Amino acid sequence: MTEQPYSYDKKYSTRYTFVSKRKHGAINKVVEFLHTSNKLILNLAFGDLKNDGTIDDTANSNNGDIIKVMATIIHVVRDFTNEYPEYKIIFTGSTAQRTELYQKILKTYYSAFNQEFDITALEEVEKNKYEEVVFEPMNNLKNYVAFFVKRKK
Repeated sequence: MTEQPYSYDKKYSTRYTFVSKRKHGAINKVVEFLHTSNKLILNLAFGDLKNDGTIDDTANSNNGDIIKVMATIIHVVRDFTNEYPEYKIIFTGSTAQRTELYQKILKTYYSAFNQEFDITALEEVEKNKYEEVVFEPMNNLKNYVAFFVKRKK
């Protein structure tokens, strides 16, 4: 992704914040890496930073800077995985539309991302049965439910 990211602050090892500045003014954003039941997989949480410090991952701010926001998230993932390469990061959208957006970004920038990360996806193989598979950027028939990235060694 060639878009320049917003500058961001690392609040602590797993939480990054930045400010989206466009047509609706300044909106505080947060990217946080949260532990899952598997100690080597972290969930990437992203959204608007609420006044109480929690993340609103359903907010649709329509601030006109989605490309810059996504570039910022990608830079945060790079920064985090440079420091903690042992973790696999999982992410999905809070809605099907957002998951499709993430899939489109992974497809569009696959050749660049694949140089730094192993990319896999979670696919529903049967009703309520999921399997981690290799991400196939050229397969337009696949609708993945989540994605994984892990820094290459």
